[in-house]
Amino acid sequence: MALREAEVVVLGAGVAGLVLARRLQERGLRVLVVAEALGEASRPPVALVNPLRGRRFTLAEEGEEALERALAFYGRFAELHLGVFRPVPEAERPKVAGRLSGLRHRWEGKGVLLEEAFWLEPRPLLARLSEGLPLLWGRVLAWEPPYLALEGGGRVRGEVLVYAGGSRGAHLLALEGRHIPGLVLTLLDYFPRALSYRVYLAGAALGGSYLPQEESPRMPPPTEGEVEWLLQGAEVLVGYRPRVASAWRGVRFRLPGPHLFPVEGGFALTGFGSTGFLYAPLLAERLASRL
Repeated sequence: MALREAEVVVLGAGVAGLVLARRLQERGLRVLVVAEALGEASRPPVALVNPLRGRRFTLAEEGEEALERALAFYGRFAELHLGVFRPVPEAERPKVAGRLSGLRHRWEGKGVLLEEAFWLEPRPLLARLSEGLPLLWGRVLAWEPPYLALEGGGRVRGEVLVYAGGSRGAHLLALEGRHIPGLVLTLLDYFPRALSYRVYLAGAALGGSYLPQEESPRMPPPTEGEVEWLLQGAEVLVGYRPRVASAWRGVRFRLPGPHLFPVEGGFALTGFGSTGFLYAPLLAERLASRL
């Protein structure tokens, strides 16, 4: 296998890796993406891009700017379904209202509509992002700057290496994060406007069940308890249990600190957990500007 070279070699073809590679290519840099396949954790049936997080209605750090960049970038490559409705208990409304000043929103009935939060279908998005990018499919065995050592004896050389993988490759850089298996149910019902509180309903998907205590990138099968938890959450949102067609399982990788940081030979852009689609365009643009 001949040595492949590029100015920037990106390891990982999930949303972070492909968004970064696209940004670098648009800036005129020679880029090469190395991956086993299009990112597994980046291919659920639906991705919800929502800066208002969790049951405590926490606004994600830099959430307004991240949402603005995500809207502008993804809108070039995918259909965006705008509007995420969040039920808000009456007692919580003053606190939540104070966190929404930078987000376009309006109060409706029992909650708030985040007008520029959105959902999209990741699989066609990743396919569009990968079009025209130099891609090398293969398994990386070692991170040896300026080289990546590949299964089968091949090597790739980059002036800068960027790790944009997740659970499966974290051991290459000894990254100590949480590997969190999660479940999304695909539905026979369809929800054009996303609903989110504990779980989310968007398009033909019901998601939000993630197991908190995993320490390895295993892929356990869905459990009856997880499915029941999701369906109970959906019933709270819409008053009935949607009809389930199938299930998707993925493993997210979560780091407690920054998601863009220097490593030997380059940088890491990883560890987003459930916020990858929100932050990828913002942080990819920052890294592209540095390179």
